[in-house]
Amino acid sequence: MLHLTSASTGDTAMALPPDAAFASANSLERSTPAANGLVKSTGVVELPHKTVRRITCMGSGFVGGPTSAVIAYKSDVEVTVVDINSDRISAWKSKSLPIYEPGLDQIVQAARAGVIPTQDRDSRGANAGFDHITLDRRAKLVFSTDVDQAIVDADLIFVCVNTPTKAHGIGKGSAADLDFVEAATRNIARVATQDKIVVEKSTVPCRTAQSIREILAANAHPGVRFDVLSNPEFLAEGTAIRDLLNPDRIIIGSMPTPAGYRAAATLAGVYEQWVPRERIITMNLWSSELSKLAANAMLAQRISSVNALSAICEATGADVDEVSYACGLDSRIGSQMLKAGPGFGGSCFQKDIFNIVYLSESLHLYEIADYWRAVINMNEHQKQRFTKRIISCLYNNLAGKRLAVLGFAFKKDTSDTRESPAITLVSNFVAERARVAIYDPRVREDQIWRELVNHGGDAEMLKRNVSVCRTAYEACLAADAVVIMTEWDEFSNKSTARTTVKREDRRPLASLNVNSSTRAYASTRGADHEVSETLSSPKLDRSASFQVPSRKSTGVVIKDPSNGEIKTFTSQRPSSGSSPLQSPVGLSASFQSPTRQIPGLRSGYVNVLHNGTLISAQQLPGESLTSAGFPAGRETAAATDMLHFAAASSIEERIQAMDITPKAATPVRLDWARIASGMRKPMFVFDGRNILDHGKLEALGFRVEAIGKKGTVMSE
Repeated sequence: MLHLTSASTGDTAMALPPDAAFASANSLERSTPAANGLVKSTGVVELPHKTVRRITCMGSGFVGGPTSAVIAYKSDVEVTVVDINSDRISAWKSKSLPIYEPGLDQIVQAARAGVIPTQDRDSRGANAGFDHITLDRRAKLVFSTDVDQAIVDADLIFVCVNTPTKAHGIGKGSAADLDFVEAATRNIARVATQDKIVVEKSTVPCRTAQSIREILAANAHPGVRFDVLSNPEFLAEGTAIRDLLNPDRIIIGSMPTPAGYRAAATLAGVYEQWVPRERIITMNLWSSELSKLAANAMLAQRISSVNALSAICEATGADVDEVSYACGLDSRIGSQMLKAGPGFGGSCFQKDIFNIVYLSESLHLYEIADYWRAVINMNEHQKQRFTKRIISCLYNNLAGKRLAVLGFAFKKDTSDTRESPAITLVSNFVAERARVAIYDPRVREDQIWRELVNHGGDAEMLKRNVSVCRTAYEACLAADAVVIMTEWDEFSNKSTARTTVKREDRRPLASLNVNSSTRAYASTRGADHEVSETLSSPKLDRSASFQVPSRKSTGVVIKDPSNGEIKTFTSQRPSSGSSPLQSPVGLSASFQSPTRQIPGLRSGYVNVLHNGTLISAQQLPGESLTSAGFPAGRETAAATDMLHFAAASSIEERIQAMDITPKAATPVRLDWARIASGMRKPMFVFDGRNILDHGKLEALGFRVEAIGKKGTVMSE
């Protein structure tokens, strides 16, 4: 493994002659952590390489879209995302993105506007807590259907197309269908007239890169060279933006040749603009490809393991949450992915395990194939076991009974329904002639119908027996039972507890620096999601300060250092009954007393307000943030909002162009007493995600059953 730096300052960096660099690389690779069993970096090698200025991403799905947005947002690279699906591209250009992922809409808006962040680092190289962002006058993230032109323009091409499981022929049900990968590869070879780096980002079977290399070489124009890299993604849906901003590792696989190492260094140079160098690891192509499959297989294995234990817990009276908690305290095991549930879903786990099964069988490793197939079998068993428990508790008869299914996405904080356990359970309920009412806060109705039909459901029967509801209360009205299938926060009735998050997770997602002489910082509080942004303007006296207050107010506040007066601009009309600070003054001046409205507001500083209270002040220009009432350097919770500043020649134009992105409100928790008042008796709740306080529900008269626990009925 090589830990690479990108030492380029122009198109090509010549830190070492090519031969010397290759010799150094070979020497270093022979003493890597992988070779010697070390756990620390053995050094850094500088290689001559090109600087990437334009990237094309082929595919705009759950991988291509977010990955491209973050690269455009965090680097100085222009990224074009292309797809042959014009409807999907139109959605990416709109305010209603085709996928839901927390923070994605803010990142996409910033990248489309040309916002470029750079990180402050302290003396130890750690992130100091704020990102300064400059406003470029060109879009850095573009969505297009012009695939050929994007290939021509690119220095580097990401292949992020779909690789579903084959539905026909040899390998049906287990092998990966690489039709889209091959089509994209042939298109690149047909169009490209200059050398390109092609990066395999889709999850593919081991040694797929060899096929890509052969297709490119056989179809390339004379004199055109292609270097192929593997750069698998390790994103968890629901936290994909955080995973991209603060990745555990970046894996880059390359051929063990001078050209291969230079190509790897080129891609590393893109990531180095925000990812620490020690997290960027290179290895050979085949190891890189297999590492993605292996990671997902091991994660899925943990889920199937705890789900297997959940059956034992139900039979013995043990509590699976307590068992998994005890196991997770062991540092050798850890607590991640030990939550029992109705089975894993999503596009990756099952597909990637099937890839390993097929690969093992192809290599005549049948015992290995059987081992990994057992992980899938346990997952399917868990879905059927939960179904049978529900039927048993409802007196072995679902015919004519109304079941409210809360959640259809395979996990919370995503709109992805691929392989969701809810698909199987709803299909089972319909087969038992139950009437099913489904509610999910993020999944579209047409998506739910499509998944149920694709699972083998009869369209006419589904229409008669299934309804998709707009609210949870509508779904639960007159229901015999409620089935929790997705762990959305709004469904839980457990008391919220303060949790500790890692330092890198507490940084603002975005803090804006409008141009070289204009600074902005973001401050939020995660509990109520209020956000405040600060702004100083080069158009006015440098000693004046500006403040965009919290979400409860709607403007820019300026304290005039000459007379202490506050001047307020607003760009939208606030709600009725607002305070004087929130008055709808348009772009005209409104003066108020600083001591009465904002105690402690300082002239000559950028003042940071939080919940109407001054918490910090930034002296201009650019000195360290000092706090008023809090320790110096105090961090704030991760920002969930961002201001989008369009290029404008005056502060008034900037205010008019300001677009405060509406964020999703903090979800209101379900009123389970209200649900109980509208259900049929006896009332059942089947907690498939263990997110409910059973005692509270039982006090309301519910009979509660949960995976891995003895329920009300079983205890009687």
